[in-house]
Amino acid sequence: MATTQPIFIHSLFRSASTYFFQKFRSVGGGLTCYQEPFNEMLVALNEPASHERLLGAQDGSLRHPPLDMPYFYEFWTRRHQLAGLYQQAFAYEQYFPDESGRLPTPQAAYLSALIEQAADRPVLQFCRSSGRIGALRRAFGGVHIHVWREPRNQWWSYKVAGYFDRVTQSIYGCKQLPSALRSIRDLADIGGKRVYVLRPRESYLAFYGVWLDAWLRLQSQAELSISMDGIVTSGAENAESSRRLSELTGHALDLSDVRSSGMVFTAEEQAFYSEIEAAVNGVFMQTGQATWQQIEAAGEAARAARRPYERLKHDPVVERNLRQASLAMMEQLAGLEWVGTRIRVTQFDPRLLRDYWRVLTLLWSRFARGGRTGPIGSSADPRPGAAPGAGPAAEPAVHARPSVRASRSRLL
Repeated sequence: MATTQPIFIHSLFRSASTYFFQKFRSVGGGLTCYQEPFNEMLVALNEPASHERLLGAQDGSLRHPPLDMPYFYEFWTRRHQLAGLYQQAFAYEQYFPDESGRLPTPQAAYLSALIEQAADRPVLQFCRSSGRIGALRRAFGGVHIHVWREPRNQWWSYKVAGYFDRVTQSIYGCKQLPSALRSIRDLADIGGKRVYVLRPRESYLAFYGVWLDAWLRLQSQAELSISMDGIVTSGAENAESSRRLSELTGHALDLSDVRSSGMVFTAEEQAFYSEIEAAVNGVFMQTGQATWQQIEAAGEAARAARRPYERLKHDPVVERNLRQASLAMMEQLAGLEWVGTRIRVTQFDPRLLRDYWRVLTLLWSRFARGGRTGPIGSSADPRPGAAPGAGPAAEPAVHARPSVRASRSRLL
């Protein structure tokens, strides 16, 4: 295998993607690492006055591992060569290729420039590539690595910032959406140009549809699949993944310092997730996008990733109460439209303030005692936070969806 072949790391958000990016970047000589080449913030490459945004500080609220350089440093050093190549449509409108199965010409030209401008073997770490792994392989060959996380814990980790739920809805706005996701989009009543706060059921429905589509595509086309939960909870799996990753890439990579954690869900919570997952699985089979065997493989992989957390002996009361309060807030805010960083309501509802204060109180209790819910590392539970440093420049505010809550005016 030629050592110049690009390395592609594919994952969804909140599944150790930044950890893997930093792990490759820290190798030093021999690799040029790009984080999230389809990130919408990279439109700054086309605006000289915005180039400094590419050097923004790391967002501590996301609990990413410490980075020795800004997220987009490699783009900034090549900003003049890449100017004019990035298009906003790369992020979500072109998340899936058209019927030809090929990357759009401008997208391929942009990625070609990244690879050509790399001083060493290029590493491209994506959180927006699951729908186009086949097109990327066809265009560039290379080595492809799939990093994934158990969906229930991953969905809760998305609650660290409103940005991630909005990203999920943005994927459903793709022009070439697969048939299964079109059906799920209709069930969840999402996918238009506007993005709304969803109720818990619709939120997990939309997320799990994207998760399953990504898992099936990436699992079938990547040379190596790494379960984030597996390498956190099993020393043997961590060692084997480190060995295979090093062998596949030609660089010594030790994953023993990975940190994360998982939650212990109640029987009621598990029933909530299982019902939604069964509905999504049925849609994928009915539309012919997956066979029963493929669905069962994805389900068993998720169950296996969850088992170490379910065997924990402690009773995480604070985390459970936090989840309940967070779900109550989602119900209260459902139907509001994201348009900026504020929530606009017409009539002040004291229950919103009550639930918000309850979440803050629970968070304080949780972090005061160390914030750990799983066997290793810091918790992935939700907490208020700004848009990610690797995300868009500003978070949308919130306005009412006309058909649901049409006349809100007060700001929260």
